[in-house]
Amino acid sequence: MQTVKMRVIYSTTKKKVVTFATAIAEAFKCQTDDVPPAFPCDKEKLVVIVMTVKDEPNDKLRRFCGELNKTRALNTALVVDGDPNSKGVQQVKQILSEAGTNVIEDIYTVDGGGFFGKKISLEERTNIVKWVEKVINDTFGAAQ
Repeated sequence: MQTVKMRVIYSTTKKKVVTFATAIAEAFKCQTDDVPPAFPCDKEKLVVIVMTVKDEPNDKLRRFCGELNKTRALNTALVVDGDPNSKGVQQVKQILSEAGTNVIEDIYTVDGGGFFGKKISLEERTNIVKWVEKVINDTFGAAQ
């Protein structure tokens, strides 16, 4: 597994979605934090944003994404709880692009379930880690 300087940031109230973010961070030995993060992103090669968004991104997420220029994050990848084509997700992509970071087109979708469940299956964990590996390999090449 290739390693790059990366962070995982989440914006959700669903515990299961936070568990997906934690699974990525554990697999790639990087930090995870909610929006806004305790420490700003700085020269990250990849920021994975795990989020629950429907019609509109909340103000915290909107402001965070608006600050992700190329000096903070070269690339951003999105993990979405729900429809990746929703109006809110499209707004997040536009805000990120306007800020100057490269938005990875391949959006990963998860089922965040209700507000109380927080466990993810081994298959869900394996699949999301494989997706991040693919994003890293496609973006940075097989060996860096």
